[in-house]
Amino acid sequence: MRVLIVGSGISGCTAARLLADEGHDVEVWEARDHTGGNCHDERSGGVTVHKYGPHLFHTNDRKVWDFLSRFTAWKAYRHTVVAETALGRILIPYSPLTERKLGRALTDEEIRELIFVDYSEKQWGIAWAELPAAIKGRVPTRRRDEDDRYFTDEYQGQPADGYAELFARMLEGIPVMTGQDKEAWRERRSAVDRVIYTGKIDEYFGCSLGRLPYRSLRFEHRRSRERLPHAVINQCNRLPHTREYDHAYFSLEDPEETVITREYPLAHDAFNEPYYPMPFGEGQALYQRYKELAAAEEGTLFLGRLATYSYLDMWMAVAQAMVKVGAILKKSHLEA
Repeated sequence: MRVLIVGSGISGCTAARLLADEGHDVEVWEARDHTGGNCHDERSGGVTVHKYGPHLFHTNDRKVWDFLSRFTAWKAYRHTVVAETALGRILIPYSPLTERKLGRALTDEEIRELIFVDYSEKQWGIAWAELPAAIKGRVPTRRRDEDDRYFTDEYQGQPADGYAELFARMLEGIPVMTGQDKEAWRERRSAVDRVIYTGKIDEYFGCSLGRLPYRSLRFEHRRSRERLPHAVINQCNRLPHTREYDHAYFSLEDPEETVITREYPLAHDAFNEPYYPMPFGEGQALYQRYKELAAAEEGTLFLGRLATYSYLDMWMAVAQAMVKVGAILKKSHLEA
């Protein structure tokens, strides 16, 4: 089977490796000049910079962890997040550690107002009351024990040699064309048996039903000999940026000079990258119409955050690819 994969993010790389391991002819087309999608990182001086924002791997799925572990060893990074609030700097999620710092317990309503409302409204560009429970519930709000980790999944860490190297190993032996025109892959469509598409689903159909809404980000980087006191500081206030982070923490590095980034959320348009689908309200209704078109599209598998218009973590993207590509492989075996 000849397969063309459009996009080399974590979904595309996973699909490519699974298919190539079974002996199928795979080629990958990528619009950017690098692989890895938004998970891409790169060296800058003595620090590994997460070019499109922090990516911190965590999962409870042993199959996902074992699959990625074929291509990387792991650094035992433990992620903690601190919030800059009206009551000072406190850990997220709220726990007995914060209660001791503040000298009293907070109600659920106080926690919500202190930590989540301002931050979420900046992030999504809409009022807190309009956000669906699925979005509000992504962030852990209260922890009963004193575990200060942001993620408590069984398996977590950072690729020992960085994400770029992880993806390079996943794509070994597979033809990869980077720096391509976004639509150039269509010229190859008739030469392959199947397409796996990981880009924006509305763009696949030429935005014929309208453009899906996404949120984007603007990054403000600065080099600094002074380290931040924490890896990530969320701005739970009315400042325009949502968070600030020190890249040297993520790969457990101790450079003479680090890179510190401020992150500003904004609406997605033709001049920036789509980071977060908005699968609620009008966005969800429009996606359902595109989903119907996708279901009728023979020979194309839609995969990943942009193509399935869903807010997938990294492990979820890998798991989705393993399930959906696994179904293709099973069918090909039955037909062989």
